Amino acid sequence: MTTTTRRLLAALAIAGSLALPAGAASAAPAEAPDPSDGVRVSVEIGERETSAPPAVVVVGPVVVGGELVVRGSGLAPRTSYAVWLESDPVLLGTVTTDAAGAFELVTTVPLATVPGEHHVRVVVPGGTDVVSAPFLVLAAPGEPQEPGTDPTAGTSDGGATGGGTTASPRPGGLATTGTGLVAAAVLAGLAVAAGAVLRRRAGRAGAAS
Repeated sequence: MTTTTRRLLAALAIAGSLALPAGAASAAPAEAPDPSDGVRVSVEIGERETSAPPAVVVVGPVVVGGELVVRGSGLAPRTSYAVWLESDPVLLGTVTTDAAGAFELVTTVPLATVPGEHHVRVVVPGGTDVVSAPFLVLAAPGEPQEPGTDPTAGTSDGGATGGGTTASPRPGGLATTGTGLVAAAVLAGLAVAAGAVLRRRAGRAGAAS
């Protein structure tokens, strides 16, 4: 065997040892999903926050001519509403809710309001009006109360009214007045005069005898 042949065989041996197996360089095909496995979906369900229903509250006590505080909540945000006092409808004012749909109206109970049971109505344009719970409107101090109300006016001195003074009763049940003193002085004067007359008559009788 010649030198050239030996060199050729050696080169072929080296080339064979470096060659990769067939298909080793190619990527493995992706495995197709089995339709029978189905589709898995993960869903998280949290508690949904529900907004409170519209409400109107009147802060008491409520007196004719006094302060009236009306508070509302659960309404549309940044919306204007008309607030009425009923049963005889009287407009208390117009309010605008804040970003949370709440408002507070501070006003005065009209002087023409009849004492008794009333309620406040908030007019919702194009919707359902919101009505407060019934509440009592009391008469102003010194004015007669409507039947069925709970007036708090009264006296703490046993029912006496007015700023005058009264005579202090004496143990005998009579009051000490100026008229009684004058009468006593008159009686005393009459007694003195009668005594003087009797003394004069006694002196004349002694002189005559």
